[in-house]
Amino acid sequence: MRITHPQAAYRGIAPENMFFVYSDTQIQLGSGHLISFMQPELNPARPHHIYMQIDAQPSAYGLLLGALLARAEVLSAQNPGLPARLYTQLSPDDRQLLPFLHSCGMANDDAEDLVAFSTAQGAFARPPMGVQYASVPLDSQARSDGFAARLNAMRISPIQPDQLTLWREQPHFLALGFYKNNRPVSELLICGTGKSATLVSAYTLRDFRRQGMARNLILLACGILHDQQGVETLYANVFRKNEPQAALMKSLGSHFVKTVSLLPGMDL
Repeated sequence: MRITHPQAAYRGIAPENMFFVYSDTQIQLGSGHLISFMQPELNPARPHHIYMQIDAQPSAYGLLLGALLARAEVLSAQNPGLPARLYTQLSPDDRQLLPFLHSCGMANDDAEDLVAFSTAQGAFARPPMGVQYASVPLDSQARSDGFAARLNAMRISPIQPDQLTLWREQPHFLALGFYKNNRPVSELLICGTGKSATLVSAYTLRDFRRQGMARNLILLACGILHDQQGVETLYANVFRKNEPQAALMKSLGSHFVKTVSLLPGMDL
């Protein structure tokens, strides 16, 4: 087997971060890539994230993993003094790759869980003092793009413009925020149909955290969903290693529904 890079960027990935494995008869056996990005909001202790994806036959997986681990070390070294984390995403039902990754030094210490909580608790929610409560203005492309950009600054998977357009057509679409001096303090995005809806994203600016802003805003949204739109349940995805996010969901009385994906990784 031999491993190579593409000659140019491949699907937006830099050639040095993209690997292909071929057999001795020139049959492609798999590919793997890394995506390096900074996300200080979700994990301030390790703001440098390196996502690894491998799609390969079992015979080629080990070779690709070795090459990607070596490349991840190089990417981490490009930002000396900045802690990094290498991770990948697996199905909760994957019983083969997880033990192999564990034997290579990757810990199964993070996952994305789906949780749910009742919207009935929002009946008596009130906006906090000192901020204005309003729907997010989305009456122009620039304002829609700005809202998506603010949400994406706090997310791993970015919200694309076409996704936002589709969500706005759903009956339970809500884009709400708290504002101070006409500047966002905390905002959220919810969409859905029927008796349930999904909390797609919510954030609070660093200077206003630990004041219950996000929880208060979610409860106000719950009041609207429950009283005006007949929604009974609100779902949300939570990363286990994100302690503030998990604590917020617990404070809302959420219960575990299922594990969406496993996120094994290692610190670099």
